[in-house]
Amino acid sequence: MKINLLIIVLLSGCLLWAFDKKPAAAAVEQSEKITEIVTVPTEGSVEFEAIGRPNMLVIKGLGEGVTSSIKINNSKLSGEINFKLESLKTGIDSRDQDMKEKYLQISQFPVAKIKFEEFQMPAGWNIKNSKVVTSSFRGKLILHGIEKEITGLYTIAPDFAKASAKFDVKLSDYKIMTPVYLGIKVADFVKVTVIINKVTIVK
Repeated sequence: MKINLLIIVLLSGCLLWAFDKKPAAAAVEQSEKITEIVTVPTEGSVEFEAIGRPNMLVIKGLGEGVTSSIKINNSKLSGEINFKLESLKTGIDSRDQDMKEKYLQISQFPVAKIKFEEFQMPAGWNIKNSKVVTSSFRGKLILHGIEKEITGLYTIAPDFAKASAKFDVKLSDYKIMTPVYLGIKVADFVKVTVIINKVTIVK
């Protein structure tokens, strides 16, 4: 009887040890799925298009220096994309100066940010299978000191060779005055495209 009792105690101990090990193993397995990707300023840019009303004046601009730091965990994306507004140019110096000083007020708000919090990538997506033809995204844009939710469309080329995101910005949502150029007002909505030409996988 004592021998049988000893065997039961030993078996119970082994089972408890085995169950205690499973959560730790799962935690290790999950931690191995976390990947960090970053971009450098030379590999990213921003394009925008604003349309005048009612004369349909089209103002296009370009800026460089997009950076990002994003972590991917089990196909969920978290992190942020940063852009220094100082680099924006439309091709006309006086217009650029007004845009930056009068409207965007870059001395107070020099950087625009897009934040993602556990954004779910499409089913089956992973780092090795990174291609996304076109899909929708949801994030938060911090501009002019105000944070608002945005939605748009994005694409990712195979092997992260290139990624881009397109979305609209409603200027009044960010308390940005309606720009006026040569007496023509710009529409409240501005189309924005963020382009990343190369990413670096850190882990």
